[in-house]
Amino acid sequence: MKRFVVTSTSTAALLLGLAGTAFADNAPVTRRLTLDDALALARKSNHSLVAERARLDQAKAIVDRAWTVLFPTITAQGKYQRNNTAFSFPRPGLSDLTIQPIDQLDAVVGFTMPLLVPAAYPGLKAVDKTEEATRENVHAAEDAVLFGVAQSFYAAAIADEVLVARQSSIEVSRATVENAKTRFSAGAVTKVDVDRAQLALLRAEQGARESQLAREETYRALARLIQIEQPFQVSVPLASVAAGAGDKSVPSSSGGDLASALRLRPEFRALQAAAESEEAERRSNAWRWAPGLSGFGNARFFNYDNFHSDRHSWAIGAQLDWLIYDAGVRDTNRRLAAAQEAETRARAEVLRETIGDDLANGRRQVETKIAAQETFEHSVALARETVELVRIQYEAGQATQIDLLTAQDNLVAAQEALAQAHFDLAVADLTLRRAAGTFPGR
Repeated sequence: MKRFVVTSTSTAALLLGLAGTAFADNAPVTRRLTLDDALALARKSNHSLVAERARLDQAKAIVDRAWTVLFPTITAQGKYQRNNTAFSFPRPGLSDLTIQPIDQLDAVVGFTMPLLVPAAYPGLKAVDKTEEATRENVHAAEDAVLFGVAQSFYAAAIADEVLVARQSSIEVSRATVENAKTRFSAGAVTKVDVDRAQLALLRAEQGARESQLAREETYRALARLIQIEQPFQVSVPLASVAAGAGDKSVPSSSGGDLASALRLRPEFRALQAAAESEEAERRSNAWRWAPGLSGFGNARFFNYDNFHSDRHSWAIGAQLDWLIYDAGVRDTNRRLAAAQEAETRARAEVLRETIGDDLANGRRQVETKIAAQETFEHSVALARETVELVRIQYEAGQATQIDLLTAQDNLVAAQEALAQAHFDLAVADLTLRRAAGTFPGR
């Protein structure tokens, strides 16, 4: 099983040594941030994810509201009325029957209870599936945000590595200047050699300033994504990601891995839930042709008499509602839901094929980037060896200063290429794991 590292041991050591010097002016290190730390902070505070969770809360509220169609409704009303005159019927041998008092009080309590609503049950399933689709879409949005966070995290790590290479180039160039001055004092070289060495030092210092600026921009972008205020420095393990056919995080080419990815990918689950919601909505519109049955009741209390000499009354009953003609609204909605279901299922098939391609391409991409990293590691070793050999030859008078400066430039270029290879491999691995549904994981 092959492994790749984002920063080498020597680079990590240099980063630790430069933490209090090279970075002290602009980004004092008070916290070492791992990738897991960055992802946790993004989950908690990223504004995009806060908005997505609010959207999920809205979907849950819609589900709760939809269920109310199956629950009874109870109403109560109290009323006071001042009449201009009282009216009553005299009854021989009995008290008068007061029909209208001066101060009239009425209280009414009523309820309605759905008993049979055929269209409601598939409609509720449609709403439940819509909420499920929203939840999966929120997970998909979270995965996209965290993928961006991981990319920014590795970009910050590579920015550190490039800055270390630039700082190392300054030290090498400064040593070359001192050597040129010494040889010039001894009459071994001309003033041109000194000027050329000083020019190379200026270029190295400018390159370091540009790398420092790029690092600050990268760190600022990462801080915005994870909403962290305190200064920090990313910390990447020496063997952060394992890749290869034997590793569980990287799928093999068997068909079962595609099935596993489809189960893990929230985008695919969202499309499945949406298709089921639209199918239930179609059935709900078909059931709207059936009649609905509901029960009702009310009770009244008042401070005057009715013709039964009571000061209360109640009623209870059932009601059948049947919409016979609606100008084709139900059929239109049913056909619309069926067409939407067909579209969603087709989009799910497109996503299935895309995920399959992403898995195949991702595996090849990781393999290619591993080989590229190994190539650049070898190139850095050769470039470093070349610098040492040319320096010895230059001091012995067997090589020109141009040869030495060119070797130094080649070393810096190789180190920067290796840093880019680290980043490319990290992103390729993240892309493959995201395609397989294993990143970021839940």
